[in-house]
Formats: sequence, C-alpha cells, structure tokens
Amino acid sequence: MAFETPVTHDTRFVELCGTCNARDLGGLPLVRGGVTRGGRYFRADAPLRVDDGDADALLALGVTTVLDLREPGEVGREPSALADHPGLTVVYVDIWSGLRAAHAARGRPRDPWDLAVLYTTALDHAGPEFASALEHLAAAEGAALFHCTVGKDRTGLLAALLLESVGVARETILEDYALTHDRIDAVRVRLLAQSAERGVRREDHARLLGATPDVLAHALSHLDREHGGVRAYLLRAGAEAATLARIEERLT
Repeated sequence: MAFETPVTHDTRFVELCGTCNARDLGGLPLVRGGVTRGGRYFRADAPLRVDDGDADALLALGVTTVLDLREPGEVGREPSALADHPGLTVVYVDIWSGLRAAHAARGRPRDPWDLAVLYTTALDHAGPEFASALEHLAAAEGAALFHCTVGKDRTGLLAALLLESVGVARETILEDYALTHDRIDAVRVRLLAQSAERGVRREDHARLLGATPDVLAHALSHLDREHGGVRAYLLRAGAEAATLARIEERLT
C-alpha cells in the first residue's frame, strides 16, 4: 500500500537539545482517510537534559504529561530532566516489569539479545503495563510525550499499539518505527559504553539497538495470531473501551 504523504522526520521531528529521537505522532495516514492530528502525542528517547529551553519548548507544544516507561534502575541512574519542571507531570510505568516476572518464572530466553524474542515476550507478558500506559495517555490534560531510554523498544511497541488502535495502517506504523534507526547513534554510543563497563560484550548489546521494520512486523503478526489483534489485546489486558475511544477522539 502506498501513501501520497511519506512518513519522514523532516515533517514530524521535534528539535530538542536533550533528546535525539523526539517526534509528533500527527500527520500519519489513516486507513479510513485523513491523517492523525498533530500536537496530541509525542514519542522520544529519554530527556536527560533540558538545556536551551527544552522544557519550555514542550510546554509551548501543549505537553502537560510525560510518561516514562523505564525501569526504576534506569531512572535512578539517569533521572528525567523533566521530573521537577513546573507545568509538567511525569508519570512512571515500568513496561519491563512483566517481562522480568516472565523471566523469573521460566528462566531467561535462550538468546537474551534476540530483539524479536524480546518484543513478543513483552507483548505476551506486559499487557497490563501497556494498558496502564494508555490510560495515562488518555487522561492527560494536554498533549503527552512518552519515552523509554532509546525511544525504540518500549516506546516503539506502545506507539504501535496506540497508532493501530486508532486506525493507522500497519505499513505506516512500521515506517514510523524505522525512522528511529538513523536517529539514535548518540544513544547507541552511550549505552554501549555503559554495557562495556558492566562486562557486557558490545557485539551482543549492539544486536538490541537496531530498529528495522521486520522486527516490529514480526511482533505485530504475533499479536494478531496469539491475541486477536490490537484492540482485543488491549481490552483483555485491562484497558477500558472508553480509554481507547478517548485516544481515538484526541488523535483522529
């Protein structure tokens, strides 16, 4: 399926000093016609500094809620620079908590560096966390920004669930996901250096730091096959129908 309006960073990327991968989820074609509304939901990597007016820029965009999807240990090591800024409410939803519980119950995956396995395991075991994240996004007083560390995995899965729930075509969702790949070199360098300090082989960790469409496509096909599609998955995970309706109203 081809669209007249390509999904590009040039039209949707938000220039901030403290992130390298922030973008508006507006302007994406809907299957039923039209596009998603701009200025409602933004995705990003972790905002670790707010130099040169980043927080003010977010407030000017109408952002009132920042949803941090990272683990407590990540937040402790690299706190959000937006946490105490007036006018912004930072909410924490640890998406990987369900994943950790699954690993504890059955042992880690045979290959812990397999990104495709990570995504399908997350969908299988973090449904309540994804549902909680959507509840916070629906309840935001103004616009909302959500992020993890890189703005790729937890953020990418949540963005995919959000966009498909309102009727964005899957091809467009995969294109949006892939935009991250060329934006996160600076984050890759930082994370690979940190993992080397912890004794993790760079070549192993590097396998987790890509963002190619095939990985997300595999995860969403798994969701269709095992969970009956996005809407059924979210409702079964605990999202309210009114929440999904509110998000659709805001974004379309």
